[in-house]
Amino acid sequence: MKLSLRTAIVLAILLGLLLPASISSYINTTNEFHRIDAEQNLAHQRYADLLVLGMQEPLWNLAPEAGKPLLESLMSDERVVRITVNDAALGVFLSANHPERRIGHVRSMTRVINKQGNAIGTVTLEMDDGLAAQHVAEVQQQYILSVVLQGGISLALIMFLLHTRILRPLRRLTEQSQQLARNKLQNPFVWHRNDEIGLLGQNLEATRNSLQTLLSTLEQKNVQLETDLRSRRQIELALRASKDRYRRLVETTHVIPWDANPTEWRFTYVGPQAEQLLGYPLTGWYSEGFLSSYLHPDDRHLAYELFTDFQREDNQFECRLLASDGREVWVLLIASTQIDEDNQRRLHGFLIDISERKLAELELEKYRSHLEETLESVTRTLSVSSHEMEAFNFAISHDLRTPLRAVDGFSQVLLEDYADVLDTNARHYLQRIRNAINSMSELIDNLLNLSSFSRIELRPQPVNLSAMVQDIAEQLNALQIDRHVSIDITPDLLVDADPKLIQIVLHNLLDNAWKYTNTAPEPHVTFGASNINHQPVYFVSDNGIGFDMSDANRLFSPFQRLHSQNEYSGSGVGLAIVQRIISRHKGHIWAKSVPNEGATFYFTLPTPKKLN
Repeated sequence: MKLSLRTAIVLAILLGLLLPASISSYINTTNEFHRIDAEQNLAHQRYADLLVLGMQEPLWNLAPEAGKPLLESLMSDERVVRITVNDAALGVFLSANHPERRIGHVRSMTRVINKQGNAIGTVTLEMDDGLAAQHVAEVQQQYILSVVLQGGISLALIMFLLHTRILRPLRRLTEQSQQLARNKLQNPFVWHRNDEIGLLGQNLEATRNSLQTLLSTLEQKNVQLETDLRSRRQIELALRASKDRYRRLVETTHVIPWDANPTEWRFTYVGPQAEQLLGYPLTGWYSEGFLSSYLHPDDRHLAYELFTDFQREDNQFECRLLASDGREVWVLLIASTQIDEDNQRRLHGFLIDISERKLAELELEKYRSHLEETLESVTRTLSVSSHEMEAFNFAISHDLRTPLRAVDGFSQVLLEDYADVLDTNARHYLQRIRNAINSMSELIDNLLNLSSFSRIELRPQPVNLSAMVQDIAEQLNALQIDRHVSIDITPDLLVDADPKLIQIVLHNLLDNAWKYTNTAPEPHVTFGASNINHQPVYFVSDNGIGFDMSDANRLFSPFQRLHSQNEYSGSGVGLAIVQRIISRHKGHIWAKSVPNEGATFYFTLPTPKKLN
């Protein structure tokens, strides 16, 4: 866009005056909006909290009249549109609505009302921000009016000063400059002003005097230059003849010589055979960045080392150059380093075409790649088979439920409807049948869970393992009030993991520790972490019955138990689930134990990323 000086100066000054005012008004308006919005959000939350507290007793006692005063008090606020109190069982308990207050955006907030640990109802509060938006709009109009008045007054003053102090003197300067451009140097330029434009006019007069002197000097230099040019033509003819002799010598070999400037990453000389090597003209070889453009991307690091390693004097390596027809040309690049008289590093060497030898090597590499692809195909086939087997197990597990339910149902009918006909042994056998059915159902559930953990989507996030272990330990001690297991927990152990799945891992490990320390006189469990090869390793350790390490390979296999069902309950799937979850997190789990001296289970998990 081409603007006149008058327009450019006016726009620049107006922009300098109005832009800060506009930005300031925008910031103030935005701050006012955020302040009002924050106040409304705070009021919204406070009203919702008041409703939750105030409606507990009316809901609990089913007394709507007791809650109406609070409802009417909150509805007196013009921003409140509707309040609805719902009973968990009966539906709408209390409500109030002023739809005429909907003049802006309505925000809704729903809270659950709890009483004695139970959710007895919900409260929904809707508030309108229309009044706040109207206030912000009024403030914004005031700011805009002040900015417009400021701009109008400023524009009038600027136009007056611009014409009298700048534009009129500049027009005179322009006329004098045009005289200089037309080589009219006879008339002097007279300026009596003492400001910047007057100083510029005086400098223009000094320039006119200098140009007169320079033109006379140039006429004398021109004669001398013509004499120097004739001498230079004779020197160039001698150099051209020498260069022709050198080129004929170089072109008789198959080795391409070259020189390069490492600071500019370009060749300063390349033998003419280079045109036949890649099909590019020699002018292209001399362009800056030729190597970075036509050296194969996988080999460019070799050139980086050559051009940046100032300690290396000799170097040679094989690399690929990209020809004009798309071919990859293998060359042996031989380079040497020299320091010239200006103490500057220079490179020179040779390029030798080795494409035939490399093609033979690449053919061998193709056979090797074919073998690798075959191996990968076999691996994929095994993976598909594994998925099909998992689907088969899932289907079989579901199909087993129907006959189990039938047997369990008929057994229950016999126990309830024919109890007076059956003797004690018969009832005992039926009860054992039902217990076996329940065990079989539990095994099916565990099998389905084990299968599902291989497919469930991971949702990793920062997890505090120490806090999670503390909660699980309190639950386990609460469930077994007849015994107490002491536990040591290292605080603030953080990982990146799926919190639901990691809770299953910790619950299984701690539940096993609680179970297998039932015969210990003072049962004790430890949860902590150690550092192995610069990686945190977490562990759960107990002083229970332990196990023989010869059986360690059976720990994480489904339905493999080291103790009988009569000794310790369980399905033998818990540790298999633990191992599968840890593997899904790209971690590892293992165990160490000595019989009657306790057991320790170790596992690794990703550590959380540090926040900047």
